[in-house]
Amino acid sequence: MASVGIVGGGPAGLALACRLRRQGHAVTLFELEPRFGGLAAASALGDLEVERYYHFLCQGDRAYLAWLDELGLGDRLRWTTTRLGFCYQGRYHSLATPLDLLRCSALTLPGRVRYGLFTARCAAFEDWRRLDGIPARDWLVHNLGFDTYHVLWHPLLAMKFHEHHAQISAAWIWHRIHRVARSRGAGLQRERFGHLVGGTPTLIDELVRRARALGCELRAGVRVTRVTHEGGVVTGVETDAGALRCDRVVSTVPLPVFCELVPGLPPRYHAHLRSIDYLGVVCVLLRLREPFSESYWLNVNDPRVPFNGCIEYTHLNPGATSDGSTLLYVPYYVDPRSARYQASDAETIEDTLHALAAINPRFGPERVLDASVARDRYAQVVCRVGFGLLVRPHETPIAGLHLVESSQLYPADRSISATLELVDRVAASIGPAS
Repeated sequence: MASVGIVGGGPAGLALACRLRRQGHAVTLFELEPRFGGLAAASALGDLEVERYYHFLCQGDRAYLAWLDELGLGDRLRWTTTRLGFCYQGRYHSLATPLDLLRCSALTLPGRVRYGLFTARCAAFEDWRRLDGIPARDWLVHNLGFDTYHVLWHPLLAMKFHEHHAQISAAWIWHRIHRVARSRGAGLQRERFGHLVGGTPTLIDELVRRARALGCELRAGVRVTRVTHEGGVVTGVETDAGALRCDRVVSTVPLPVFCELVPGLPPRYHAHLRSIDYLGVVCVLLRLREPFSESYWLNVNDPRVPFNGCIEYTHLNPGATSDGSTLLYVPYYVDPRSARYQASDAETIEDTLHALAAINPRFGPERVLDASVARDRYAQVVCRVGFGLLVRPHETPIAGLHLVESSQLYPADRSISATLELVDRVAASIGPAS
């Protein structure tokens, strides 16, 4: 029986463990954190267990839906018709339906029409490679006009990618629009997004249960210190709890971590991986006494506000709290070396509360029941123009060593469904144990 070591216990690692065990491989998975789930893990917020970061499903997320059926979780899926909102210079605008767009006074009437037609074209368009070499800013200005771009898209790009924003690929932006637009019904309906009863931890818990039932060995709280190889062939992994010889190793951790774990990579390959940049995320989670706005997703263009949007998760999943309180996520995408990333939790929460009061003057700290801050150094790949040429295959120059990594999702943004597509692809390429 061939043995496989998997580095990383997020959705990718857990799902791959299940797949490969079913294919006859002996599987051992290592997760650094004391609990499994990675960016999809739960964390404590007062007396609640909630998602550390926000997650949602779109109606076109076929891989996720197929896995739910396979795991027997299809009956835990719920669809919700949500609202998209937009705060421009202190004024709220609903963008939930095409009619809302036509009424949006922040845009000129021609701009509203162009934006609606543009969204419809993005929903139907499929050939993303034609957009890979085009800057998103140029593409959006060409299709929407400068004024509409400046109102709707410039703050989203500039606040998320900072000095990189003019280099982001149009293909990456197209996929974000495409995925959400295809989750809208016919005609003038609002977007319908999905969630699981119990949230994403429902999926993680079932993957852990299924992997163990299949005979996988799952080791949490174990640090992998090195992936070993000889003569261009992988030989195993070393951890702070001992070594394991393996016929194959699959890494599901970010590329900078992978490069540190695998000494002796071919220099050109190593340099190529290191050329891909990442942004970190600082995500504030607030539990509020009452809703902050009527929108599930509220984009923000306001010079007083240091973030480009907030996500009111309980508009998507009202059952996430048992007492009717509201969960509000406020993400900041930043360089991990920045002052924002290094700031204390208390300072970050205070800044966030001031900014939220600028958006909603009725909001105050007395509405906050609980607050927490989560951080991740490698939350967002910087997908520059031509990024399609940078994406490396799952197979590495070291035989038996494979990669499942968020840069390979391109042009898709990071989502659990897109990650599960990679898992299915890698499992198929590895194939049954011989």
